[in-house]
Amino acid sequence: MQFTRDQSGVVEVDGENYEWELRRQPQPKGGGAWDGMAVSLRHQDYKREAIVQFPMPLRANGRPDVEKQRVNVDAVRNAVTAAIEAGWNPASRGKPVVFDVDADGR
Repeated sequence: MQFTRDQSGVVEVDGENYEWELRRQPQPKGGGAWDGMAVSLRHQDYKREAIVQFPMPLRANGRPDVEKQRVNVDAVRNAVTAAIEAGWNPASRGKPVVFDVDADGR
């Protein structure tokens, strides 16, 4: 696994370059619930955006890990593939599409 503290970067999937950018770190939703990290994805040549939401990371004792998270670049690569398989077309027009993925980006 390749982790980075960068806020943005580029991953290559099937010979195409996709730009990613960290949209939000984990944050509380209310009622003891938490939202995990969210990353926006965009093909380098197109404008349609996909937002992938990762689950909240938990510590060994089952409590949320509220520290600033590092981005797993391999999970971002998997998330691009999962979003395309789920119907995201980066060449189309429209609002950003939101996808929930697991910790591995699938």
